[in-house]
Amino acid sequence: MRGHHVHVFSFSPPPADAQYQHSRPLGPRTPTKLRRMTTIPWNLNKLDTAGLDILHLHGDDWFFVRRDLPTIRSFYGSALYEARYATRWRRRTSQTVIFGLELLAARLATRSYSVGPGWPRLYRLSGVLDCGVELNEKSQHGRSKAPSLLFVGTWEGRKRGRFLYEVFSREVRTRLPDAELWMVSDEGFSGDGVTWIRRPSDEQLAQLYCRAWAFCLPSTYEGFGIPYIEAMAYGTPVVASPNVGARYVLNGGHTGLIIDDTKLGDALVRILSDAQLRSRLTQAGHTRANDFGWELVLDAHENAYRETLAAGVNRRALTC
Repeated sequence: MRGHHVHVFSFSPPPADAQYQHSRPLGPRTPTKLRRMTTIPWNLNKLDTAGLDILHLHGDDWFFVRRDLPTIRSFYGSALYEARYATRWRRRTSQTVIFGLELLAARLATRSYSVGPGWPRLYRLSGVLDCGVELNEKSQHGRSKAPSLLFVGTWEGRKRGRFLYEVFSREVRTRLPDAELWMVSDEGFSGDGVTWIRRPSDEQLAQLYCRAWAFCLPSTYEGFGIPYIEAMAYGTPVVASPNVGARYVLNGGHTGLIIDDTKLGDALVRILSDAQLRSRLTQAGHTRANDFGWELVLDAHENAYRETLAAGVNRRALTC
């Protein structure tokens, strides 16, 4: 960790090989959505931050008003856009409320950052802090014999697993009878060239990325899009629907295909049939994934921490 002491406050238990200190915040073991919006953010005021220089917050902090040290806030998606692309009215309503809370969180933080460009100015962001990904992943498993397409996301909602399944069954499977769709999702079923994997281990998911001929996530909105980068890091060509995260991560379509809904079926058939296209996108995607390697991401975070510490000192001086 570059010589830094890291203390993580999280409801999730740390992995066995964690190299950081871990504590559970105050609150129930499995917080409900309502608690995450209300009591969990308020309980942060009781957080013991003694001995820390800076606190990096990643969500649910809008009622955290007792901040005794500089704080930095990362936003991984905008609730405004989540509401805009929500498929259910309850989701749309809750995200609209959370958008107002996000604006409050941005103002409480010393500095705020997004994980990609193109955010509303109301957040008053100081810049971009990307997510990181492991590079040069290796696997003993080669590509599958039959043309294979991988999806990682949810069956319903903006990730649109059901939509991809329908396009695959209607347009891809009829033209490529041996094609396979591997769906890592919360819901689904297996049959007719489709394999549903609900909760693969990290190793199993890595093997799926390595063996798939292409990866497709037809999401209507991604603030960033970690699965896109994971696929490129494993050398798997990416097909995405137009959204802000896809345009950023795929460099405007230069390192992956960004396709409208009406042309998605043709694009999937093309990428599964054209070895030269897959080879070109594999090389371009792997080069792009290097931009999100941990060394570069850690450099950016360290710079942000220095700037936040300096801003925190200046803010205290102005209030004295």
